Amino acid sequence: MKNDEQLRKRNRREKHDLKQLKTIISQHAVIPKILSSLKQFSIPLYLAAGVIRNTVWAHLHDIEYDLNRTEIDVIFYDSHDDGSFYQDIENVLSKIFPHIKWDVTNQALVHQWYKTDRGESIAPLFYALSLWPETATAVAIRLTENNKLECIAPFGLSDLFELKLRWNSKLVSYEVFQHRISSKKFLEKWYLLKLIKDT
Repeated sequence: MKNDEQLRKRNRREKHDLKQLKTIISQHAVIPKILSSLKQFSIPLYLAAGVIRNTVWAHLHDIEYDLNRTEIDVIFYDSHDDGSFYQDIENVLSKIFPHIKWDVTNQALVHQWYKTDRGESIAPLFYALSLWPETATAVAIRLTENNKLECIAPFGLSDLFELKLRWNSKLVSYEVFQHRISSKKFLEKWYLLKLIKDT
């Protein structure tokens, strides 16, 4: 009975978080245009990582998140890609949005610099995101053909909306996590963040 109530509570929270994410994204000046542009390609492309995280955190800090000269991650999964498709995508996006620096990654090729414990290729997107350094960063979104927002978030959205900076130990070391905190100035930029040290 208690477990059922906890599950219902978690489901309500997840629906609330997703609805809030959709609202924040839809109200941004540029992101809806980017999502629409990504639909023109032959395979599903997702906006991911920092652009989603920072957009939400900026909203929660009541500040504007300007994408000018910002690096934006776009990810996809194509096991047949020879490694050149990302450049085609970057070229198209750079013409449409020249003020943005694009970082397009085929997650099927990430095994060339990241490996699982067994040396396997990083499998489809949900699993690939589950290896990212922070739980709040492991979020990817895209518009479907009928303009519905699809969200991939292996850890859910609660850490993102609760401003919790939590290390994901599945792939990177705690030292790498600490370096990211320092180099990206997370705690300086986002003063409401809470560093979670229980993992």
